[in-house]
Amino acid sequence: MITLTIAALITFDNALIMDPLRVLHLTASPFFGGPERVILDIVRTQADPEFGVHSVVATFSENGNSRSFMEELEKAGFPGRVLQYDMPRLVAAMGELVRLLRDEKIDILCAHGHKARMVGYFAGRRTGIPIVGVSHGWTWQDWKTSMYERIDQWMHRRMDRVVCVSQGQADKVIRAGTPKNRVVVIHNAIDLSRFEGPPDAEYRRRLENYFDVPPPLIIGTAGRLSPEKGFDILIDAVKTATERSFGVVLFGEGFLREQLQARIDAAGIADRFKMVGFTNELDKFLPWFDVFVQSSHTEGFPCVNIEAMACRVPVLATSVGGVPEQIESECNGLLVPPNDSQSLAVALKRLLADDDLRKRLGDGGRRRVEAEWTCREQARKYLDVFQSAIEKTSPFMFHEYSPAAVRAEEEEGAGAADSQPVAAAEVRTSAAAAPV
Repeated sequence: MITLTIAALITFDNALIMDPLRVLHLTASPFFGGPERVILDIVRTQADPEFGVHSVVATFSENGNSRSFMEELEKAGFPGRVLQYDMPRLVAAMGELVRLLRDEKIDILCAHGHKARMVGYFAGRRTGIPIVGVSHGWTWQDWKTSMYERIDQWMHRRMDRVVCVSQGQADKVIRAGTPKNRVVVIHNAIDLSRFEGPPDAEYRRRLENYFDVPPPLIIGTAGRLSPEKGFDILIDAVKTATERSFGVVLFGEGFLREQLQARIDAAGIADRFKMVGFTNELDKFLPWFDVFVQSSHTEGFPCVNIEAMACRVPVLATSVGGVPEQIESECNGLLVPPNDSQSLAVALKRLLADDDLRKRLGDGGRRRVEAEWTCREQARKYLDVFQSAIEKTSPFMFHEYSPAAVRAEEEEGAGAADSQPVAAAEVRTSAAAAPV
């Protein structure tokens, strides 16, 4: 009798563990960039039966600009949801999100960005759903952004778990008051299959065609044309680096375009510094750069750096945020101080003059990516955090019930005697969760 009971319990537990964890990723996507790529990689990898996760992705409309992210999700087989309401209509946005959480029977909300954390916090507390906030960094670029980021610091302290994409950001989050035991570092990762096989030579020709006279070496850079990216410093560095013929191609859009173009014109380098706008084909261009430069004043854990490293392109970057966690200077790239055009120019000249150095740093970058930043490892760590948040929810929770408990009550009322979602959630988290 005892043997049969134990066997029955084991069978029951196994059935419960298979009940998929239901996760809603919430973001505000103005275009398909690094953070969106990370979300897609997590969702795609965790869809594998090994992880047992059912993901839903929702974004605020961002004046219709979220369309590019939705298109990428649909291509990958994961249709997303565009929310109708947005800030400053907080109550309407919260109500819409509450309905989505309940309709999709979500177990945990993963909020990417300050707007997602703000709306998600109130919706999550109303439904009793634990919330994981993903923190990439703060820029403080203007008064409006600074105001939102101050509020965001308050929101961080009320998340059940906070995932920081770098140790540098984690240190800032903890200093801002988030309890240390709720903070975990998970570096961004990339899908290496995007960079396998020979690159398409057509994209080198397209780079060369941006110039009247194709230069022998082409430096690449990419990012939003905004103050924190430090493109003004790169322009000043390029002005002084004249020892060897080269050109610069900058992919990106933003409100500083006219100001940066005026700076390029004033420096007399318009013939070799080209701002060519946003592209959704950066993956195809990256392998054809001879050097990739990131000149930012602040960063989280920039995906574009590790994408360039995956292509064996040497990366020259400023030592800010999580960048030193990516690059060990002289081993798999070069680091220089931020806001220092002279140091950037010296390092740039050195790379342009030394073919062997470029190859050595590029090969070192590829090895580092292969060893540390894979999608499966990233997905496993996020799953651990999701399970940990469900297992031990925040003391700020307004309600004692969980979505799993609600489903259990509904199924019990419908006579579903063979299904136990409450125990499923409990077994899933207690059996597989690792404390954060």
